[in-house]
Amino acid sequence: MFCEGSTTVGMKSDTDMFTSRDNHLVVLEEKGWCKEKWNLLAFKDEDTPPQFYKLWRMEHDKLGYITEPLHSTDAVDDQGRVLVSNKCFDEDMESIVGHLVQHKSTTHGPQVNVGGLISHGPSRSWTEQIDYVNALPCDTLPEECQFLFERPRPGHWPKQKSLEYAKQCPAFFVPQGPPNVVIEDRILQWRLSTTLIERQLMFDLTEVQMLVYILLKMLRVCYIKPHFDDKLSTFHFKTAIMFTIESHLPDIWRRDNLLACTNFCFNTLLRWIKLRFCPHFTTKGVNLFNGKLSRHELKQLESVIMQIRDNIVWHICNLEMDMFGLRVMDKIGIRVLPFEIKNPKKKSNHKILKKVIGTVSFEISYLTEVLALQYNRLGPDVALERVSLQLHHLNSMKATESELVCEAAILFIPYLYGTLATIRASLCIASNQSVTQDIHQLYALSLECDLMSGKLKYASMLYCSGQYVQAAQLLTHCEGLLGLDVAHFCGCFSRRYSHRSNRYLEKGLNTNAVDLNKTSSTLCVKFSRHELPCVPEHLRYEMYRTQTLEDRKKRYSTNEWMDLVVIDCQLLLYYLQFLVYRQMGQQDRQAVALQNLSRYFKFSRQEKKIGHIETAANVAAHCCELMNRPDKAWIIYKQSLELCPNNNAAWMHLITLFRKHFCDLQI
Repeated sequence: MFCEGSTTVGMKSDTDMFTSRDNHLVVLEEKGWCKEKWNLLAFKDEDTPPQFYKLWRMEHDKLGYITEPLHSTDAVDDQGRVLVSNKCFDEDMESIVGHLVQHKSTTHGPQVNVGGLISHGPSRSWTEQIDYVNALPCDTLPEECQFLFERPRPGHWPKQKSLEYAKQCPAFFVPQGPPNVVIEDRILQWRLSTTLIERQLMFDLTEVQMLVYILLKMLRVCYIKPHFDDKLSTFHFKTAIMFTIESHLPDIWRRDNLLACTNFCFNTLLRWIKLRFCPHFTTKGVNLFNGKLSRHELKQLESVIMQIRDNIVWHICNLEMDMFGLRVMDKIGIRVLPFEIKNPKKKSNHKILKKVIGTVSFEISYLTEVLALQYNRLGPDVALERVSLQLHHLNSMKATESELVCEAAILFIPYLYGTLATIRASLCIASNQSVTQDIHQLYALSLECDLMSGKLKYASMLYCSGQYVQAAQLLTHCEGLLGLDVAHFCGCFSRRYSHRSNRYLEKGLNTNAVDLNKTSSTLCVKFSRHELPCVPEHLRYEMYRTQTLEDRKKRYSTNEWMDLVVIDCQLLLYYLQFLVYRQMGQQDRQAVALQNLSRYFKFSRQEKKIGHIETAANVAAHCCELMNRPDKAWIIYKQSLELCPNNNAAWMHLITLFRKHFCDLQI
């Protein structure tokens, strides 16, 4: 997911999500073939325009070419080459998120493919609010992209250091064919993308240059988009400002010269419109107007942009987005309804905060998933060594890097301490040894990773090692932390969920990201296979939810979290309370915990909360089993399967329950 910070609340920007399929590799020459990857050879023929390639399937385990289609969308050309269609990921996406698709009919609305997903260019999504792009990485930077580093330029921008970073960025192929081509040819071509290079260049903009870019985007949305929709896109304006910065002296980019700089960018666009050619900043030979605007539309567009440029002050003062025009007039002394300006500002801050906090929380959730999966593939000793090494690196970064990097390290270090403690505690429990004091000290360092997940991992270990009194005390403390100013997040793909109250947002306005994460945010809890002895036995089955061929078909690379034990924070709290109070013989407190657990599951179903709702059902059913209510457990397991028919541990629990109580159940 990329963020350049070039939007405002009123722009109602969508979220761009970009996923590189790293198990694939596109090579430009046969010698780039890599074992253990799904290799594809990129090539051009007389049908492929600039920036587009066809992808030829290669063998997986040896150098050579596949002769039969592997996927239903593959095609064989007249030379017998098996080509990969740019529709190859659509079936996977449809299976995962097709039921969430929000269809919307507009004049220039989204293209909707056969599978039902919303399609904008290379994006396939289930909602207008998200652009989700699956991309294939390229082994080397294609020749046409070297154009950026070889063509003559004045030299002041991009900076040499930024160009050096950009050279290290990979190129990608995204599923989009060329415009104005018959559908049979279009679906067999892939567009070359330099999105990481462009992102690096955007990070090289000064504050004033970024302000100009944001202003251009606001003017586009308010005055150009109503007439031309997205035919003149944000990318055209990004390209225009890049070429303008490159060709104009750096000393013009000042706050007191914002309007002139904005008009310089409009002049760049107007020159291209007259030439009927908009170059690509990083890729040679591409005309960004192709397939977007006809000659007639370009003539109309020229007139609209000239009108904005020649009356720039009027157009800015009349910008309604974010009440920008009113704020400008208020700033220069024209008092127009000042009371209307104040309240929307607070509302805007809340919306911005939702985006920022959500991004931070989901990124932490994703990173904990990636690392846990990494440990899954290692032996316990190697996993311990890897965690220790990562902790050493992060602690070094905290001490030596910039303030921003230091904050990021501080956010993540406690999660690694929790993982290190739990793997070591698991080795003790598995060998029937007591958990040592130094492990308890490691847990102490993990408690502030967020509000509760570190504490609950510790409580789970205490329960599994028979330390029920200490576990009960810690769980009581956790329950006391819950409140209206606490936000709950889950970043697992297809289970993604967030709940944030206004009180939480109010707190966030006056709290930095690290402190807000520690005091008011909860993330779902993840256990790798080396941590299983610290997980209640029934919950361990969540790691083995994929059992049948049908399960495997319904699982995709984005569902790798299913190889972990993952459970929502509040859910784990109530489940552990039930188990601990049961062991301690405290029936009243056990009943309250079950009531809270049942209420949590019921609320999740009614509110259609995503999260790990099937796990909520499975632990609630297990509690019923322990209360000697197999009939009720059976009903809840079936409800779990109604919610998630595949990749659900409820199937195993139902089989076990059936065997135990066959004579008593009325099926």
